[in-house]
Amino acid sequence: MTIFLLLIIYIIFISLGLPDSIIGSVWPSMANSFGVSADYQGIVTITISICTIISSFFTVKLLNWFKPQYVVISSILLTCIGIVCMSYSIEFYLLILSCIPFGLGAGAIDCTLNNYVAINYKAIHMNFLHAFWGVGTIISPLILGAFLSNNSEGWRIGVLVLAAIQTVIFVFCVSTIWVWKKASSEFDKREKIEEKNEVIKLGFFKTFKIRGVLFAIIAFFSYIAVESLTGMWISSFATYGVSDVVEFSATTVAQFTSLFYLGITVGRFLGGLLSLKINDVIRLRIGEGIILLGVIFLSTTTFIKSGDYISIFIPVSAFLIGLGCGPVYPAIIHATPKRFTKSLSQNVMSVQIGCAYIANISVAPLFGLIGENVSFLLLPLIIFIFLFLLIGGNEIVLFKVKDKTKLIDLSKK
Repeated sequence: MTIFLLLIIYIIFISLGLPDSIIGSVWPSMANSFGVSADYQGIVTITISICTIISSFFTVKLLNWFKPQYVVISSILLTCIGIVCMSYSIEFYLLILSCIPFGLGAGAIDCTLNNYVAINYKAIHMNFLHAFWGVGTIISPLILGAFLSNNSEGWRIGVLVLAAIQTVIFVFCVSTIWVWKKASSEFDKREKIEEKNEVIKLGFFKTFKIRGVLFAIIAFFSYIAVESLTGMWISSFATYGVSDVVEFSATTVAQFTSLFYLGITVGRFLGGLLSLKINDVIRLRIGEGIILLGVIFLSTTTFIKSGDYISIFIPVSAFLIGLGCGPVYPAIIHATPKRFTKSLSQNVMSVQIGCAYIANISVAPLFGLIGENVSFLLLPLIIFIFLFLLIGGNEIVLFKVKDKTKLIDLSKK
């Protein structure tokens, strides 16, 4: 029964990915529909991210009141409502209102399932589950792009189709809710015969005193910045940044976003397989190296004024950056107990993820202002800066946590 439940969770991770690439894929068309400038995407992103952060912080309380399956199913319903409202929005403020259930649902699903899988399943599933999230992010731009080819308002129909898919997944989850109960009883039996680890509980601010935590936060924040910048702005880079050399259709720029998320998905599947032979540190470095290669390729499109070159290298760059991003997130999550010990990992994990979410409401929206007022051609440079911080943060953490006995002074806890 635990295997059947795992299959259900894989399907739910697809539903988690479906909404995540909507805005980045169709924003140029959306902006035209609502009569707003390109940098308004930052307002949409901030609204979704704030709601995601709120629901993430409240998920612990929700799980005290309700079982995980009810939190997850209710959250899927919220995302369905948000997507439908987004499709029917006729004014920009209505689009913003639709982002509220959209973001609230996404945050609760993410926190609940990541925690549930981390506790009850092997680490390899963390890579594969996030790869299935990537499947959702790939499907979304492809569906949206198909409708954009016929009509500038076609994005509305595409979004409605995504809502229908999300609804089918919601109905499926409701019909299989009994599986959670049976699987939970099996997990309870297993827990009784396993040795429990002592968990050290620290306050929010005292967690920052753990040796290396600050650099772990910088690295995780920077990774989210790299991912969100590319996912949200690669289509605008192609639409506005290189428009003086080559003009891409709305369908084509949506496919660039799809290639980025395809790269993430492939990277996470490969990361899961490599995790059987290669440790977290090596997988992180491989991912960072591939991102660097993708950023170099993307940067060349800003000064090589050849339409054919740009048409080839923007999609190649999008895929490579995504491929490099693929193993990074699961590897950082999986490495946390090893870096900071299992006793302290719960404290570090919550602060790490919470601070990383701030990247979504700061870095990506800020770049919208930079792109609108300066140039979208600065995207490769900004991505490179955060990649440098990602690499530096991860390497410094490794040095800081070598001696586990010095991670924190428990006498001052």
